[in-house]
Amino acid sequence: MIIYVDTSAALKLVVEETESQPTAEYLTQSAQQGDQLVASMLLFTELHCAANRRGLPAELVNAVLNGINLVDLVRSDLTYAAALPGQLRSADAIHLATAIRLEATAVVAFDKELLRAATQAGLATLTPGVKP
Repeated sequence: MIIYVDTSAALKLVVEETESQPTAEYLTQSAQQGDQLVASMLLFTELHCAANRRGLPAELVNAVLNGINLVDLVRSDLTYAAALPGQLRSADAIHLATAIRLEATAVVAFDKELLRAATQAGLATLTPGVKP
């Protein structure tokens, strides 16, 4: 299974929140089962910027990123993101376009608009620790 990890989910592994432990447990278990955890390089930038704003060490971010296969963005990710329906923010649209290109089985995220758009695109969505 290919699991796309959005910034809203990866941030739970850096900043302690209610969903942090369930997210860490889900992603760890998935990786141990042989699932591929993937994200675009956009995650690298977003996670480091979020950590910098909070005064968190880069080592913590890098430890999280080491468990995720980061793939380069391609031009088609950006053009497809621009054409996605709905009212996604730019970064969310780019993440979703990349997940679609990578043929992800599921998207792990906590952003409601992104989750809705991913579902509409035919992807399974997961929000560990959040009751439906």
